[in-house]
Amino acid sequence: MPLWLAIVLPALPLQLAARALDPARPLAIVEGPAQRPRVAFCNEAAAAYGIAPGLALAAAQALARGLIAAERNADREREALVELAAWAYQFSAQIAVRAGGLLVETGASERLFGGRAALHGRMERGLRALGYTAAFGHAATPQAAWWIAAARAGGCAAADAPEPAQLYAALAPLPLRVAQWEPPVIEALRALGLATFGDLMALPRDQVIRRFGAAPLDELDRALAHAPDPQPPFAPPEKFFARLELPAAAEDAAQLLFPAQRLLCSLEGFLRGRAAGATELRFTAAHDARRTQPRPPTSFALALAAPERDARRLAQLLAERLARVRLPAPAVALALTVERLLPYAPRSATLLPPAPGAAADAGWLQLAETLHARLGSARVFQLQCADDHRPEYAYRIVPPAAEAGARPAAPAAAAARPLLLAVPPQPLLARQEQPEYGGALRLLAGPERIESGWWDFGSPQRASVFRDYFVARNPQGQTLWIYRELAAPRGWYLHGLFA
Repeated sequence: MPLWLAIVLPALPLQLAARALDPARPLAIVEGPAQRPRVAFCNEAAAAYGIAPGLALAAAQALARGLIAAERNADREREALVELAAWAYQFSAQIAVRAGGLLVETGASERLFGGRAALHGRMERGLRALGYTAAFGHAATPQAAWWIAAARAGGCAAADAPEPAQLYAALAPLPLRVAQWEPPVIEALRALGLATFGDLMALPRDQVIRRFGAAPLDELDRALAHAPDPQPPFAPPEKFFARLELPAAAEDAAQLLFPAQRLLCSLEGFLRGRAAGATELRFTAAHDARRTQPRPPTSFALALAAPERDARRLAQLLAERLARVRLPAPAVALALTVERLLPYAPRSATLLPPAPGAAADAGWLQLAETLHARLGSARVFQLQCADDHRPEYAYRIVPPAAEAGARPAAPAAAAARPLLLAVPPQPLLARQEQPEYGGALRLLAGPERIESGWWDFGSPQRASVFRDYFVARNPQGQTLWIYRELAAPRGWYLHGLFA
């Protein structure tokens, strides 16, 4: 049976600004003419100074010297609701975005998450981690659920109506203002002494339609399940993008960690809904464009060895990464982008012994990710085989990764290769064409001819090679990898040492 959960976010503009701010700091959202902006919303810290909606900004700043004033941004509110819907996609595939909140069909998901109470609690904790405070309403129809949640957001007591038979009793005592009908309609109903839906439903239907039109009763019919109420479907975006405005400029990169944690929680929900993980997260810190010397955005990436989506793990790695970030100017906004989604295989606990190498691999990957975030790609990297016969170009340096993916295969094991190469190759002395390194060398294997790199003709950085390679051993017992140039003067060179 369908069951709808309405999530109403009271004072959404204020919540968006407060997500990245210490609640102890006074905050006000202002709107109106640029010459005389007025307070539209304020937090409890600002209200403690006597600030209230409708107060002029100049008067509010006089009351609270450290007041943070943020301008209302309707576009940002719509973007935040879409971002929140993508987060909620992990709980249900039926989501509708409304002004000020969401509608989520949870009837088909309750068993998957352990029941209605468990699902509701999980969503409530998730919203709190994102920095939101919400009012909830459960009902058999989406419109009834929305009105119940709106009544609770306004401080009214309201009962849930998960069964169609409970809808009338749940809606009858609710105030008509939660319907958000046109103000003239609400004023006319109030003038007639009608305060609740029950009062309106007690009137003759044809008289109400003649006086107020059919729209209010049509909406009431949908809420009572007397008429169908299809909801526009929500399709999550193909890539993740979220942006968080900072009410107070961040002078140091470490101050970005708190707002970044909000973004990471949103990313975790998005990835769970897509059954995916990410290996590269791109953060962008925007600077104030009104400064005398505007600065381009500061961008930095967080690379992972294996697909990950756990917000706590990502926050730990980001804390290490931020230690290497220097902001050229204070940051006023932080954005997170994930372009590529990868299949995610969660690591589940088991009583059985792990597969050979599984536990060690997981520990190695986490250590490699932590060191890479702390020290960077120049100090922590992984060697990857490249499709080139020239030994010095047969590998490339890449960030640590769990899987080889579509990498070129390593050379066949028919020819021995040392792990340690001399860069550049070292010339060897030769007496009567006998190479020496700690004494005369005895050739054990070879020659292996390598003639390659013709496609790089004319490039001084990647020259073609024409060589005969040998495995040799000196009187001290060292095993060497040497080669002789095919071109005159046919010199000998040391190119590697075997362990």
